[in-house]
Amino acid sequence: MATTSEKLPFKRVHIIGIGGAGMSGIALVLHERGIVVTGSDLKSSRYVRELEAAGIEVHVGHEAATVDAVRPDVVVVSTAIPETNPEVVRARELGIEVWPRAKMLPALSLGHTTVAVSGHHGKTTTSSMVTTMLDRMGLDPSFLIGGFVEGYDTNAHSGRSQYYVAESDESDGSFLYFNPTVAVVTNIEADHLDHYGTIENLEKTFGQFMDSVGPEGHVVACGESERVRRVAAASSANVVLYGMAGEGEFDYVCTPEPSHHSIESHLVVTTPSGVAVRVTIKANPGRHNMLNATAAIAVADVLGLDIEKAAKALSTFAGVKRRFTHVADIDGITVVDDYGHHPTEVAATLSAAAGLDYDRVVVVFQPHRYSRTQALSEQFGSAFDNADVLYVMDIFSAGEMPIPGISGKTVAAAVERLGHDVEVRYVPNRRELTAALVRDVRPGDLLVTMGAGDVTLVGPAFVEACTTHTSPCPGPSTPTSPETSA
Repeated sequence: MATTSEKLPFKRVHIIGIGGAGMSGIALVLHERGIVVTGSDLKSSRYVRELEAAGIEVHVGHEAATVDAVRPDVVVVSTAIPETNPEVVRARELGIEVWPRAKMLPALSLGHTTVAVSGHHGKTTTSSMVTTMLDRMGLDPSFLIGGFVEGYDTNAHSGRSQYYVAESDESDGSFLYFNPTVAVVTNIEADHLDHYGTIENLEKTFGQFMDSVGPEGHVVACGESERVRRVAAASSANVVLYGMAGEGEFDYVCTPEPSHHSIESHLVVTTPSGVAVRVTIKANPGRHNMLNATAAIAVADVLGLDIEKAAKALSTFAGVKRRFTHVADIDGITVVDDYGHHPTEVAATLSAAAGLDYDRVVVVFQPHRYSRTQALSEQFGSAFDNADVLYVMDIFSAGEMPIPGISGKTVAAAVERLGHDVEVRYVPNRRELTAALVRDVRPGDLLVTMGAGDVTLVGPAFVEACTTHTSPCPGPSTPTSPETSA
């Protein structure tokens, strides 16, 4: 097991951009394995404070002198760090290796039985489910995940067993650094084409990822995706497919059971040997998460674990933060927050929400990146069909430069043109948005805030506004808004 620094080819690591969710996770795992970790970031943050509390030295600001002071064996950088960064420049001058984050992730898997989860949607939830399942079976896995797993309050841990679970990133092809024991592919969609150029190149790269498991490994792939099936059929790997009953021929079959309008989901997974196990998902409801749970059971089975115990362990899964996370109940309104920002994710989440026992589903959506909004505007048009009311904020740029003519109004207009029975409002002003929600949302509603940016602050702001409001929060049965998209 690679649980000590003796198994890693370095003793001191400096991480530039250590305050990000992914980088901070790497820092924690390295620290827990006895590596001397230092880092730098432009500003302090919750992650930085947690690292400092763990005993990791973090420098605020990027200075060449920091590299001279800490003298690392390896420098690790995120994709957001340019080559002109003074610490990167100094490291190269000193002949210190500079690794991308994606290279460090598989380095941490040395000596482990590795489960690498990839796909355009569902990576974080599926890897969190696998992690929870293994942990509750008493196997104490190491893990590095893109979100905080509920009940753990962390996205990273260095475990004592041979198991290592990682969310592997397909966006830039860096998941090819992995040589996993089990590769999970949740789906393949026409995304990240700015990197791949064509869908054919994207599929070819997923094929290489599948083949990376080698002759002794397994690929667990969602058979409901035509692209996944096509790539899997051409792979030399041992591939097992999973999917919903009645949707095709699958090795692992998911059969939903009635949930009685609860936020829970109940399902039965049948294995190739005919064994059927029952699983309950306490949070993160919906068809897509039943499929994610089915993938987790398939992982347990190909690893040779007891799937009855695996199903019981998986049923303790409490969700992932920002994946249909419960924020509050106030004045008869339930508020949840979700990370979904791609049309497929949005549609899946709202399909799950529509199956719950609420009078209306009210959505606040913040588009993510100008380029993505421009490329996917038509797909967003029908993604909100299971919402009753949609408020569209302006775009969260994530560092991108604006594109003329592209704004939150682009999404609002697409939904008005292509959507079905959705009341659409474009409200770019945050204060006006909170006021509109206080006025318009009413008892019996489910309020869902969605997006990868700071839309996560809208739910708490709404709850605070309701708390300080002099009368019950909800307003008229026929809502109005300060601005409607044209």
